[in-house]
This record gives sequence, C-alpha cells and structure tokens, in this order.
Amino acid sequence: MVESNPDVAIVGGGICGLTTALAFEQRGWTPTVYEAASEYRPIGAGLLLQTNALRVFDRLGIADRIRAAGVPLNEGLIRSASGRILTRFDLDRVERSQFGYGFIAIHRAELQRILLAELDTDVRTDMTCEAVAATTPPSARFADGTQIHPDILIGADGINSVVRNEITANVEPTELDSIVYRAVTTVTLPDDYRSQGVEIWGNGTYTGGAPIDDNRFYWFATAPGEVPSDPTALPETIATLRDRYAEYPEPIPTVVNSLNPEDVFVTGLTEVPALETWYRGSVVIAGDAAHGMLPFAGQGAAQAIEDALALAHALDTHANPELAFEAFEAERKPRADRIRSDSHRLGALATIQSGVGTYARNLAVRLLPSAVVRRLRRRRAAQTALPESRVKEAPSDSPR
Repeated sequence: MVESNPDVAIVGGGICGLTTALAFEQRGWTPTVYEAASEYRPIGAGLLLQTNALRVFDRLGIADRIRAAGVPLNEGLIRSASGRILTRFDLDRVERSQFGYGFIAIHRAELQRILLAELDTDVRTDMTCEAVAATTPPSARFADGTQIHPDILIGADGINSVVRNEITANVEPTELDSIVYRAVTTVTLPDDYRSQGVEIWGNGTYTGGAPIDDNRFYWFATAPGEVPSDPTALPETIATLRDRYAEYPEPIPTVVNSLNPEDVFVTGLTEVPALETWYRGSVVIAGDAAHGMLPFAGQGAAQAIEDALALAHALDTHANPELAFEAFEAERKPRADRIRSDSHRLGALATIQSGVGTYARNLAVRLLPSAVVRRLRRRRAAQTALPESRVKEAPSDSPR
C-alpha cells in the first residue's frame, strides 16, 4: 500500500469529498477536507439516492441513518404530460429484494449532516482553492493565502473544478440551451404521493421529484431557455412555472403552486465532457470534477459516492499514488462515462421538442418490455463498485 500515514488533502467538502474522507478514515487514514463555503448551512435541494449509492453507504456503515433521515420510496413512475403511466418501477421487486435497498429521497443538507457527524476528519471551511500544481509533492493555493503541500491531493470540487485544470487543461463544462429549476418546498400531499418518486416527460420540458419528509417535497424541472441574470425576475419565473405545469398530473401542480421565489434555485444545465484521464502525478479528481453529468439518470451523486469507496480502496492497496490512481481510473471511468452517456440520451428523450416526437417517444417507452427495464435496473445495482475493506467494517442494519 501507499506509505503509512500520508498527508491527504481533499479539495471540496460536498457529498463526494465527505464520503471520500469517511472511506479513508475507515482504513485508518487521516485526511483533511478543504471546503469553499464559509459554513455548512441547511440550504440546497434534494437527492434521490439510488440503490448503488445506498450499497456504498451500507459498506460504510451509515445506510441506516440515511434511511431514517430520508424517505424510502415504494415505487417510481414515469408519466406523460397527460398523466399516462409510461413505466413503473416497483422497487420491492428488484432493488430491495435482490440488493437490500430501493431508493431514498433526502435533503442534501441532511446527508451532509450525517457525513459530518460520522467524521473525525478536520474539515476546514472558507477555503476557496485558486490553483493546484501536480508537483512532487503536489501543492494547492487558497484565496486566504494558505498554501499546502500534501503527499496526495484529491479534487472533489465539483463541476467547475479548479483541480481538474491541472490534470487536463482547457476542459470546461458544456452548457446546454436549457434551464434547470430545483426547489424544496413545504407542501401537504395525499398519502399516495408520500412514498412515490415521479418523473413527467413533456414536450420540451421534464419535471418531477419526491417527498423528502412528511411535509417537504424535492421538485425539479428543465425547460428550454437561458438562465435569467436578473434575480428580480424570479417572481415572474414562478408565475411562468405555475402556468406551464398547471395541466400536468399531480402532484406537480400542487407542488409548483406551493413554491415561493426564495425556494427556487435556477441554474444552467451543464455536463463535463468525457476526459482522457482523471489523474496526474499525485493529484486525482473524483465526482462531478471527473464526470459531471446531466441529471436525467439520477446518478450524479451516486457515481461520486462510488468513486469515494473505490479511490480509498485503490490508495490502500497499491504501492504508490500513481499506481493507485491508474487502478481507480480503470475501475471507475468506464462505468461513470457509460452512465454519463446514458443520462445524455435520456435527457434527449425526456425533453424532445416536437409533438410528433413526444408521441413516438411515449409509445416506445410504454411498449418497452418491463423485463428489459428490470434487467437494466438490476445491472446498474449489481455493478456497484464495492471493493473489500482491509479493516473491520462498521456494522450495518440493512435488511437482507
């Protein structure tokens, strides 16, 4: 393995960075996390943690806490804008029965809270990374003037990664001509919608979400257009959204009608182009920094979580960082790139801007044999990166 007690710096304290730190801690390492935000605040949107993410958290011993803090979903539905069911995911039939977990909807801040509570790692906030060099040892410079020279530097700093610039120059996220809206809103829904995730594929727009506790719902939508630069236009955006989704099937109209302007995060829809490599020297990237993808497969966070465990295992079982990163990339890059491509294709289907195209898509999805869909779901969960730990694992309360 890599020399004992190396100095490991993780740039970025989001879901990927914190999960990576936890995976390292459970192997006896002591990383330091550098997070740009000045503090962790209970803001942000929701997450739909699919089975592969939960299998990793089970390996790390915290899946039971995540399940208790979120909402385990009984099923997922994809509907047309008219309300017709295009396909249904009975999560008990495949995911829970074969892998122990279905899907859990949770607020991002709740997941961060669980990870932070589990960690002994030093998490330093208000540390905006400005530059990285893959020297020997690597170095990083922060906005407050701090400079570090760890033995290993991990970039978990998101889709606009600074660390990525040192590994592969002139690669910028690709922006699509679309807006993505995200919100967590307080709303009372009938019981039928309290354990159900839903996607609705319309003409040029895609929307859906899931409950994240008894009275809050995580909502998302995409639509053609440019991100508004004037924040005073947001109330008009809310009115537009209410009008756009008024005739959609429930619970979307009720959820959208409950939105307040301050609830909604409006961003562009971006992805990271497929990279040739994820590492250089003793510097490596993971999560969105390496494979930031469109949201249509619901796998952005899950793939970052898989990275965390695989990266810790690689460094714990190889003689030096470059060999470890080579093994990590070989293990994770094909799967992440494949899911990234899947998400792009699903997005193209979900947001077709054509009446004829929408009709043909809906018909094709309805005619797709359910056995094929179950096989694809089973494969995604079965191929989760779950390397064995070299140390005793924390106990799990996962139902098996």
